[in-house]
Amino acid sequence: DKVQQVDLKHLGSYEEVLAAFRRYDRDFNGLLNYGELHALMTDLNTTAGCKWTEAQSERLYQKLDRNRNGSVDINEFIDFVFQASPEAGTIGDKGKSDYELVLQDFRKYDVNKNGTLDKEEFTRLMATLNKSGGWDSKRTNAVFKQVDIDNSGEVDLNELIAFLFGVPRSRGQNTGNSQDAALVTVEFLVGPGGPENMTKQIAGVWQSKFGHAVLVKKRVDRNLKGIVKVSARDGAVVFWDDAKMVAYRENPFLSLGTMRAWVDDMTNRHLPKLLESMRAAGNANAADDARRSSRHHHQSGPRRLLRASWNDSVGFRQVLGACRL
Repeated sequence: DKVQQVDLKHLGSYEEVLAAFRRYDRDFNGLLNYGELHALMTDLNTTAGCKWTEAQSERLYQKLDRNRNGSVDINEFIDFVFQASPEAGTIGDKGKSDYELVLQDFRKYDVNKNGTLDKEEFTRLMATLNKSGGWDSKRTNAVFKQVDIDNSGEVDLNELIAFLFGVPRSRGQNTGNSQDAALVTVEFLVGPGGPENMTKQIAGVWQSKFGHAVLVKKRVDRNLKGIVKVSARDGAVVFWDDAKMVAYRENPFLSLGTMRAWVDDMTNRHLPKLLESMRAAGNANAADDARRSSRHHHQSGPRRLLRASWNDSVGFRQVLGACRL
């Protein structure tokens, strides 16, 4: 098979995109010129075994430089990379899952594009997510130390996902089953026949990439057609929901090409992010157990809420509603 050229979305997660921008901003002026962008794309494609031409860099540069000032700033770069991805949708926020909205708003409120949120940025983000209103600096102060797992003074995306989406109930106890080795379980609801085979192919790609850390579970409904829903964290994190999303974006499973693009996006961005947030949540629970054991005191207040969210995967809207002073 002919090796396909790779585009900017193959840089991976938000943090990896930021790191690539800074790495190729070789004069440290906060901008990418044509030569820097061409070097990035050439290296990206050479690593994948492809060739990249100057003409292609010129066309891409024109797309990125939206304000036509002759350079590409970090916001133009980030906006292009993520708008060009399947998670972006086509009509505002309609048809986006809670998980996608959290990723989108994290990028929005990371104003200085350092990959983390300080208290002020975190407060603005949570106020946006909490549609019922009432999130303020007092509520941030009540939970920030528990969300900031590594005590850095800022919250990264892994920590935020761990806080809002939690650890599935299915991982609450170790049953001795080999499936317990999976850190992330992705559930597919599919119709019979072709969709089953497509799901099997996807599972093979992820097993090759992630080993036993990612498990695919398939539920077949004879009354359905196609791949109807893809989710993780006991349904709290939704990657595709045909009923809610198909009116606003292209169904990624209608052709082999769009399916490959979706699988690439999941492989390079979302699954690594969930794996890291799962590890972050596990580290936080272990640290919390150690604190409680050493202090011999009853857990209460915000920390009790966070632990409930990590262990029970109650969903981020429930966490927001419960997280009150």
